[in-house]
Amino acid sequence: MSLSKDQIFAAEDTGLLKVHVPEWNGDVYIRVMSVGERDAYENEWQRKKDTGVDDFRTKFLVRCLVDENGVRLFDNGDVAKLATKSARVMNRLWMAAMEHNSLSDTSIEELAKNSDPGPQAGHS
Repeated sequence: MSLSKDQIFAAEDTGLLKVHVPEWNGDVYIRVMSVGERDAYENEWQRKKDTGVDDFRTKFLVRCLVDENGVRLFDNGDVAKLATKSARVMNRLWMAAMEHNSLSDTSIEELAKNSDPGPQAGHS
């Protein structure tokens, strides 16, 4: 028997991934973005593919890092401040978020190839 639209809308399919961050002495959670959020994020890449997207890792993490209840930890206004955190930590979280959101290595390379690495490049 096939699912009804009400069953599909009611399904909780955006699970949380708990990630321990020893450098921060605690845990954060990564959520799966909705398809609408992911489309909007990817559309931003498409619009800026020639010039790149500043803070592309940080902007993705702002959308995906949540508390244990699934509530976003950061809003879009926190990008600049969050971009000052360790590249080692942020890259580890970014890779986990990309995997948890089912973005392939090819997708990651395509999104990142023209992007500015941000102020933390080469620093940990």
